Amino acid sequence: MPFIIKRSFGVNYKNLLTRPRISHKVSEYVFDFINETLLKPNKVLQSDKYIYVLTLSFSSSIPKNRKFPFPYTSPFATKTRLFFGQNGFRTFEKIEKWATLSVLADDIDQSITPYEYATVVFKMIADFLLSNYKKFDKEIFDTLILKLDKSYIESFAFPASFDEQQYSLDDIEFPVIPLSEGYDWVDVDKWIKINPKVEYLKYYAF
Repeated sequence: MPFIIKRSFGVNYKNLLTRPRISHKVSEYVFDFINETLLKPNKVLQSDKYIYVLTLSFSSSIPKNRKFPFPYTSPFATKTRLFFGQNGFRTFEKIEKWATLSVLADDIDQSITPYEYATVVFKMIADFLLSNYKKFDKEIFDTLILKLDKSYIESFAFPASFDEQQYSLDDIEFPVIPLSEGYDWVDVDKWIKINPKVEYLKYYAF
């Protein structure tokens, strides 16, 4: 049962500059850790019929003036971090199951360390599993998170290079909200098309 872990950073130019500068391998380690210690023993997400694709979506700001369009109940929430796990999977071509796991945060940016980032990813995955599988409870995850291998996580170069980060859409041009607009939503006709790597390297050395 192959797993694919993707990452995205939203449609704001500012998100490109403030996204976690963490190797993609940290996210993959966290999922592999949860899979080996929890999912396999409980026979969850282990069907050989599917490829499971999880997209970790990071938004570097909690909207202050917009109501959320759906109930919010994550037990991992704090005043600065909100977690949203998709309800179930969407199936594509009868062989892929896709889910998006999101965090909206006022305190996650380019300076977040690998270990702190790993705990965020852990809670994103845990929140999704709690929402979709009754056999798990929060206490299980509260215990398991303490067993993450901090030394291994911090062995990855930080900050990671652009090429090592491997966010979705990094290799194509696409439209975003301009930096001048911050995180505010603006009309599509004001969006600008960017090449993520070109724009990123205007601000960072690698």
